[in-house]
This record gives sequence, structure tokens and C-alpha cells, in this order.
Amino acid sequence: MGNRSERETGDRPDDHGYGEGWEELRQQTLRRDGYACTRCGADDRTLQAHHVVPRSAGGPDDLENLLTVCRPCHGVIHRSNGAFDDVRDDAPLFPDRTAPAPVARMRTPDDQCCSRCGAQRDDPTELVAWTDVPTPADGRETDHLILCKPCAGLVLEREPNCTRGSLSANHRFSTHELASRRANAPVRPSVFASPQVAIRREPRTARERLVDDTPLRFAVNHAGIRWAMLAAIGYVLLMLVVSL
Repeated sequence: MGNRSERETGDRPDDHGYGEGWEELRQQTLRRDGYACTRCGADDRTLQAHHVVPRSAGGPDDLENLLTVCRPCHGVIHRSNGAFDDVRDDAPLFPDRTAPAPVARMRTPDDQCCSRCGAQRDDPTELVAWTDVPTPADGRETDHLILCKPCAGLVLEREPNCTRGSLSANHRFSTHELASRRANAPVRPSVFASPQVAIRREPRTARERLVDDTPLRFAVNHAGIRWAMLAAIGYVLLMLVVSL
């Protein structure tokens, strides 16, 4: 499986073709990486050479600019390339914890965001996946929900269906670690939170009671709304000055 080229499978990440000596360079890449995917570690799938800096952006056909990836993981990296649509879902949800930064991506962009608070975490070690998620009242099934560690600690404490055994990640973590961080979870879940994890945390401070647990949180905690409010206030003040 590992000796099939991108030319043979037709899964090229761009339409510019490959220069003379590409096949030898691809084989050097695979040998250097031990004939295993640098994102997930698989050694029993079709392996391809991925350009860290794309050729379309001027990336060279150099060994230093290439990493070995399996075809499903290559699809995770080239998300807009339809040639990988048939295998992209076969890639693991998490990258291996030793994966190089250029390929250490979650399977989809949505999987980088916490299903409770909506915060984006570019570092996969700050995320855990809740599998065996119960089906909510609206009947929308899901095979997993992604949680940041503070929200995971809160959900683990408050949701009986969420157990340590149903949480997974690409690294070791303990119940104690999640519990120690649950106080950092937002008081209120995002308005877009999945129903299984839309749990409110009791506020502890005056700010949390007066801001984070009231509609004021939308104005204070959301940068876009803050800027919109400042712009509106500035406009009103400008109109007042002009009218004087």
C-alpha cells in the first residue's frame, strides 16, 4: 500500500503536475518517515507525500518540504479537494500527539471548537471527545462531541451519561485534571451549544453574577458586539456634535 504514488491514485493536491525525479523524492520521504503517516501513524494505508508549503504557493519539491501522510489524512489537510471526499472520514478524529505541526489538525474545522462554549482550540491536547453521546429530544444523532477541558470537567461532573470511559483524546488525561479545570468553564453555555452539553455553571464572583450570568455577557464578552456598540456610540456622538 505504501508504495503507490499520488500519480497512480490521481489524488494530486494541485493541478501543476510533478517535476522530474518526483517518484524518487517521494520514496525518500516515505523512507525517512518510516513508511507511516506522520499525522496518525498508520502504516497500512496508501501513503502520499504532502507539501508543507503548497506547490501552488511556491513550495519546492524538496525533502524538507515534504511529509508522509496516508490518503485519509491527506484529505483532512486538503479539505477543499473533492478527490479525497471518499476517504476523509476514515481519518482519525485527533492527530497523533507526536504529529508535526503542519499536519496536526483535527478532522474538521468544527472539531476544533468546544461544543459547549464554542471556544476554538488550535492545540488538540486542549480538547477531548465525548463518544457514545445520547440522542437529544430533537432526534439529531451525533457520534461525538468535542469539549475543551474546562467544559469537559463540568459536563463530566453534571451529566450522568458522560463518563470518564466515554471521553477520549490523543493524549493521557485524568478525571482529576478535568475536575481541576471545570471552574474555568464559562457560566453559561454558548447559545449554539449542543443540547447534551448546554449546562449552566453556578456563578462564583460578582462579575459572573452580574455579567456572565445575564444578557450583559453578549455585550461584554463578545468582541464583535463591543466594537459594534462603540461604533454606534461614536456615531451618535458625532451626530450630536454636527447638529450643534
